[in-house]
Amino acid sequence: MAGQFPGAGNIDEFWELLQSGRSAISEVPPERWDADLLHTDDPSDLSRTTSRWGGFVDGVDRFDPEFFAITGFEARWMDPQQRLMLTEAWR
Repeated sequence: MAGQFPGAGNIDEFWELLQSGRSAISEVPPERWDADLLHTDDPSDLSRTTSRWGGFVDGVDRFDPEFFAITGFEARWMDPQQRLMLTEAWR
């Protein structure tokens, strides 16, 4: 088994996170997006979000497309979940 999760880089760390009862939910990291720009307290504004929190996986920007014979252009347009799936399937 393999996997990456918010707050846990592998399944052993994920199990420790679960056993300890810690939460991996955090405020949006500034390197992901500008939460101030996209946040609103108005739930009727469908163009923005009412939450500043989420579960964020570290290292989604460290995908090596050449290892998987994927061009840099293709990798930029891939969903980060696809990149993680490829990495974890290989692992």
